[in-house]
Amino acid sequence: MKGNYYNNLGVGIVSLGFVLNNAKTLPLSKLFLILPFVTHSELLSYLARTNTKIQSVEKLIVDKIVCFSNFNKRYYDSLSLTIEAIQYLNDLEYIHIESGNITLLKNFNYDERMGTRAEKIHKTSANISKLLKDRADNLYLNLRIEL
Repeated sequence: MKGNYYNNLGVGIVSLGFVLNNAKTLPLSKLFLILPFVTHSELLSYLARTNTKIQSVEKLIVDKIVCFSNFNKRYYDSLSLTIEAIQYLNDLEYIHIESGNITLLKNFNYDERMGTRAEKIHKTSANISKLLKDRADNLYLNLRIEL
């Protein structure tokens, strides 16, 4: 992805870990939606704000339509990174995979030495977790992901 030098395995691991801290268990289909949210700098900054209140994915799309114009592309660009991050978290026994669901086994802690990008992702994780409470088919439809 152009200009996304931040989007590496480390970013993938902390993104999934921080969101799972809030959600505890997510189906694999929803886990694949996390990185497209955090790989868009404007959307990441908006979701990291303490005054951002998430009502629904539909409302977020209406409020920040420009942030979702290439969500489908970001989704496909982040598939392999998401798989690698899941594999890494599984190998380190942070998660358990069963019947298409990912469950967090160990709390994923934020440390300020992780840097400012990780801090933003940490602040954003609660809002992303709220968004992912919606049904997976509704999320994919509203985010216009072409399967």
